[in-house]
Amino acid sequence: MKSNIDQLMKEALEDHRKGHFENAEKIYREILETDPTHIDANHNLGVILVANHNSSGALDYFQCALESNENVEQIWLSYIDALINIDKLDDARQLIEAARVKNLSYEKLDFLLERTLTPIELHEKGKFFRAQDGRYLNFLKALHKKKYDGYFEIGTRTGASLVLSQSPSVAIDPYFQLSENPIGNKDFCLLFQETSDSFFQNSMSKLLDLRCQLAFIDGMHLFECALRDFINLAKISAEKSLFLFHDPIPWTYRMATRNNEELGRNEAWTGDIWKLVHILSEVGMKDDIRLLSSAPSGLLAVLNPEKAAIEELEENYDYICSEWLNVDLNRENLLSFYEIGIFEKPEIYLNFLEKSSFGCKSISHSRDWVSQ
Repeated sequence: MKSNIDQLMKEALEDHRKGHFENAEKIYREILETDPTHIDANHNLGVILVANHNSSGALDYFQCALESNENVEQIWLSYIDALINIDKLDDARQLIEAARVKNLSYEKLDFLLERTLTPIELHEKGKFFRAQDGRYLNFLKALHKKKYDGYFEIGTRTGASLVLSQSPSVAIDPYFQLSENPIGNKDFCLLFQETSDSFFQNSMSKLLDLRCQLAFIDGMHLFECALRDFINLAKISAEKSLFLFHDPIPWTYRMATRNNEELGRNEAWTGDIWKLVHILSEVGMKDDIRLLSSAPSGLLAVLNPEKAAIEELEENYDYICSEWLNVDLNRENLLSFYEIGIFEKPEIYLNFLEKSSFGCKSISHSRDWVSQ
């Protein structure tokens, strides 16, 4: 029996290493049916669940692994990480203190403890808040488990995010460098190799009756460009729609510059997307927006924006741009950004979307809208 479990574990680890997580998860569960206390199977299954934004489901597996062996540092770290991901911060702090008694890495525990602090608490310590609650592509992958009437993506480049969609998709990028086939199980996938401004001016009219229910905006990291893309997409949005902006949470002042030529080749750049939080709040959309703490630089989520707010943004677009163009991110503006108080854990936001029945399990799409 042991030799059989050892062989299964070997296969699971190989699938896990190669990124074949569904196969690995299946084998880990098979092992646990025979040996419910298997340390590595419990821990590794928990790790996969966390990566899939199911930290709640991972807790029992981490607990079982920890009860089997309290001397494995990684189990403690994984368990604490999962608790933080779902905002069980008091439980996470208690586990951190228990881990200190075991003389585990103080540096790693201090890092996790810092993740339990609010953006304002970090600001008081002279530190930036960093988005570290799961990777943004894993969040998108979890979101794309459902189908949407239409998925629009601005700034596709390699296609790492586009390939996750299983919905009818439209991707816009002036310089596609696709690393894999973006079509997958989509009913259709249209690629427009042009700027988003050109698309909305020249190409959008070729599409009939396609509505944007989900959008990922990751084009130019300048607030006026992202705002313009948002306005244009919102004008063709479905009744229920979700817009995601990439890179709204900088973790240094330098990376929030408008001029990325000031940065070194390997320095991260978010641009001034952070300004959209203020801009959207000022037109009455604060209740509709959330800053999701997905690594490495967050996501700004806008759910079901009202038409009146979009019209106000469009009407006052030039004024908004002139008002915010020369505003730099400094300590005072960073505090104001944090004080808006719309930060949320990605996994909690996914649960909220699930409860609100956003998206569909399956949708039958007609292709009659394609222009001839």
